Amino acid sequence: MFQEIRRRDRALTEAEAREILARAEHGVLATLGEDGWPYAVPLNHVLVGDHLYMHCALKGHKLENIAHEERVSYCAVANATVVPSIFSTLYDSAIVFGRASLVEDAEEKRSALKLLAERFCENCGERFEDHMRQHGLSTAIIRIAIERITGKAHRPASAA
Repeated sequence: MFQEIRRRDRALTEAEAREILARAEHGVLATLGEDGWPYAVPLNHVLVGDHLYMHCALKGHKLENIAHEERVSYCAVANATVVPSIFSTLYDSAIVFGRASLVEDAEEKRSALKLLAERFCENCGERFEDHMRQHGLSTAIIRIAIERITGKAHRPASAA
């Protein structure tokens, strides 16, 4: 069902992959449309246990695709540095395979939005509450139930 990483020497443990996912500022969500075309879009995320949460508009291409096919992939990259002298890029990456759905429960939605706000906005408690009062209902939350997560890194020789 899932392919193994080709460069086994760069493979990371699941714990290391989760750590990368937890610190990466954004990733790319890949979905599949009813017309058979893939669609990938960058998003912010927060990792909570075996779930990834991200926010978006109430309507759009990714939501249409998720309604058609719940199986998705999400890739996050951290510490990417191009190194021309070795014709390569150093990086840490994590890839998630899972099933995406819209969060319908109001409390789970609020909790996910708060975790996203805390992750990307230090000391924004009161501003978050104001924003929730004004816009909370106009935001969708996607939850990815993680079925598999892999990690891969190309690091400097001294960090290997």
